[in-house]
Amino acid sequence: MTAQEHQFQTLRYERRGRGAWIVLTRPKQRNALSPQLIDDLGQSVELARKDTDVRVLVITGTEDAFCAGADLKHLRTLTTPAEIVNGFLRPLTNVLAAIRDLPKPVIAAINGHCVAGGIEMALCCDLIVAADDARIADGHARFGLLPAIGGANLLTRALGPHKAKELLFTGDTYTGAQLAELNLVNRAVPADELEPTVTDLVTTLATRSPSGLARMKQMVNDGTSLSWQLAAALELSLTEAHLATGASAEGLAAFVERRPPQFGLNQ
Repeated sequence: MTAQEHQFQTLRYERRGRGAWIVLTRPKQRNALSPQLIDDLGQSVELARKDTDVRVLVITGTEDAFCAGADLKHLRTLTTPAEIVNGFLRPLTNVLAAIRDLPKPVIAAINGHCVAGGIEMALCCDLIVAADDARIADGHARFGLLPAIGGANLLTRALGPHKAKELLFTGDTYTGAQLAELNLVNRAVPADELEPTVTDLVTTLATRSPSGLARMKQMVNDGTSLSWQLAAALELSLTEAHLATGASAEGLAAFVERRPPQFGLNQ
């Protein structure tokens, strides 16, 4: 294990070039979300946030699963609503917020089964690349559960209310290819091409302005809940701050000089 790798109890954190990869490693449980996995995930996202050499974060699974949602065996040990909310759902919500708010692009690489909390985690990422035969479902309705960590909101934003309700109400399973057609997934590729495709995407994003991508992410995440006037004001304010970093000047200079731009950490 090198300084660029860290083995947690339920996942592996790896540095690969300018990307950090979080690989969930509970394959027998289909990488179901346990308290330990939630804690490990939070720590690994923080590692990526603090590492100034990391430009992009990838979250993926092992074997035939990305993430099967909450560990239902663990949920059955929680006897009151307060235990479920405070002991499981709130910590998970905090980790998903950390993923959503990370000022770096986050890619969900869905390699297999992705259900309930798994799809909610993927929806908190900025881009979703899936194996075309990955099995993806909301699934909460099958067990009398609700998407308690923002899944209904994000599905509605992605698909519109009617299609989101279909996924939520039926709990039906879709392939990665089907969800790419619905624009929930950015790209669906053959399973053996998933990792190379994501690696190429990481390489591309790592050449972009870090502060520019962070501000674009904020524009999209915050702007979806604003009127056009407020969204435009937000974008103008963020653009003014971005111009002060010199990233735009470097990008224009590179264009004139016919060379790739070289963005610094704060650009």
